[in-house]
Amino acid sequence: MSDKCTDERKNINIAQVPAVVKAAIEKETAGCTIKKIVKKEADGKTCYAVECVKNGVEKKLKFTEEGSIVTDKGEKPKSGAGTSCC
Repeated sequence: MSDKCTDERKNINIAQVPAVVKAAIEKETAGCTIKKIVKKEADGKTCYAVECVKNGVEKKLKFTEEGSIVTDKGEKPKSGAGTSCC
């Protein structure tokens, strides 16, 4: 086996997201239109990147597989931010 890190990305829909992540996404994107959810896997970690739009403003969020928010571009980090994710 190779020592190289694999970085896999896959577009998915909300129904394919684990329940705990789905709940976090729904909470953080309330009132938004979800454009895309991408499942990312790297270094044995799984993350979910979400792009959404609210009132014409695009927002990008990233969640761990435990449902913690990692980044919220354009806004200050929320509590729990800084959690490691791919």
